[in-house]
Amino acid sequence: MKIPNQDTVQFVRETRQDKDKKIVIVPHVNPDGDAIGSAMALYYFFSKQNTVTLITPSDFPDFLNWLPSSNQFINYKKHQKTSEELIASADFIIIVDHNAPDRSGDLEQGIARSEAKKLMIDHHPEPSYPTDFKISSIEVSSTAELVYNFISEIEKSSLDTLIASAIYVGIMTDTGNFMHNIHAQTFETVSQLMKYNIDREYIYNQVFNNYSLDRMRLLGYTLSDKMEILDHCGVAILSLNKQELETFKYQTGDTEGFVNMPLAIKGVHASVLVMERDNEIKLSFRSKGDIAINTLAKQYFNGGGHKNAAGGSEKKLDMEATVRFLKEVILKHSDIFINKAK
Repeated sequence: MKIPNQDTVQFVRETRQDKDKKIVIVPHVNPDGDAIGSAMALYYFFSKQNTVTLITPSDFPDFLNWLPSSNQFINYKKHQKTSEELIASADFIIIVDHNAPDRSGDLEQGIARSEAKKLMIDHHPEPSYPTDFKISSIEVSSTAELVYNFISEIEKSSLDTLIASAIYVGIMTDTGNFMHNIHAQTFETVSQLMKYNIDREYIYNQVFNNYSLDRMRLLGYTLSDKMEILDHCGVAILSLNKQELETFKYQTGDTEGFVNMPLAIKGVHASVLVMERDNEIKLSFRSKGDIAINTLAKQYFNGGGHKNAAGGSEKKLDMEATVRFLKEVILKHSDIFINKAK
């Protein structure tokens, strides 16, 4: 089990004992299931004794709004002044599921200015967030798994069905329902979560069987009309521009899992989803086997992540130019897809 060091444990225990301490929890911009599940678990844990605020740098994913108290999140985009005041007055800020300042989006500067003590909990490689405390490991399935270890070390007796369910959401979503980035410890953690009577069937149905009709039509359109497969190296590219997203009444989280779909096609070893979002192009990368897709995300698209799951962005090129550049990058490195594919 990856556990926090004793300095972190001591500080957090002292913070929890002081009911006047104000705590702010911040997931990354465009939060996914792991970010939200981890943040909610921490919220449930700390709110038993402290004043806790959840602030998301961007919209909350619609597919997770069934989580109890999810309406407690403050959206920085809609409540900028309130968010900044809460961060400025915080005593303790917890950075969840990201390890670089720019992944906090527009909250980056406010967090940097804050005199609060800061803790980062994250499972991505190469952490660069300048925080007072860090719980960081790539040897786990998800940030949610680290959150379980964290809470267990601080006060295991506080674990309950609510906290365990949120942690399970994080682990389940970040592993693609236990299909990738799994370790023996992951199943040991899940076995412990099961002791708190979590409803796995309900959680699965709420996450994976609760889509809107517009989302399903968007998926169909994406696979039918917007998927291109580079046969020579087995890479699929999906692309969606702003107009297309608006046509299908896009809600935050609607494209969750899209990038994984082409990996079910025989001969496809990697997949990239290119999406036009606000003032930038977002890219999501997935791969199979020994293909280190995160190296391309880092080298060419200002991103990074795990070996088989990474993300990046492009702020200078438009949509068409980004897709062209992506193809050039794939062609340049076609050997990694051909030689390392399983």
